[in-house]
Amino acid sequence: MSGELLDLVRELRRRVVEDPDAFNASAPAKARLSSRRVELPEAETASRAISTHPGVSRDLKRQIFQKLADEVAACQKCPLGKHRLKAVFGVGSPDAQVMFIGEGPGYEEDHRGEPFVGKSGQLLDKILESIGLSRQTVYIANIVKCHPMKENDPELRGNDRPPTPDEIAACKPYLDRQIEVIAPKVIVTLGATPAKVLVAPGVSITAIRGQWREYSPAAGKTIKLLPTYHPAALLRNPDLKRDVWTDMKNLKKELES
Repeated sequence: MSGELLDLVRELRRRVVEDPDAFNASAPAKARLSSRRVELPEAETASRAISTHPGVSRDLKRQIFQKLADEVAACQKCPLGKHRLKAVFGVGSPDAQVMFIGEGPGYEEDHRGEPFVGKSGQLLDKILESIGLSRQTVYIANIVKCHPMKENDPELRGNDRPPTPDEIAACKPYLDRQIEVIAPKVIVTLGATPAKVLVAPGVSITAIRGQWREYSPAAGKTIKLLPTYHPAALLRNPDLKRDVWTDMKNLKKELES
């Protein structure tokens, strides 16, 4: 971590210990901390340092996210990076209270570089809107950041597959660092794969859908987790919409508590 960033984190910690309300009440101090740009040679170290005090600076969070996004864009840790068109880092607010996590990008996402932009994404937007949220107020990401394809042809539609365990293991540290920086109040997993990765390997989404669980990233506090169905499942089986609506009402209640 750069010395300047370490000084900023130490200063915040000192203020919080001495007077928990001082940081929120001190506009000049807050402005000084948020206005100073810092070099972030180690995005992982920086994200973990800030995770305990996510209010350090919105600008600093965005700097860390940009650093992470640059790392993802250049990543070649697994074969997915060799055939993708665009890495799909995530979208939304780094200050979000709730983080939605899906499996991986598909054809549309690979072409646009944004998660959930196809038919599933349109349905997700409607689901968010139903409880007063949007992709600007939440954060949306995936377990893996590149398109898992059956055949190595990004121009071929219907070419999606679940990510392999090795692909998940290579990419999950990026997701954990996103979670550490955002420090959401709630994580919502969409579908079977993120539930298996963040809850338990052998878990069935049908068995645990709507049940509150917890997730502890490598650094940072334990976060409440709500598994629900992927929007694609609702497109295949509209009867599942009733269950997801129940989950979203429970999510809204939790965010308002």
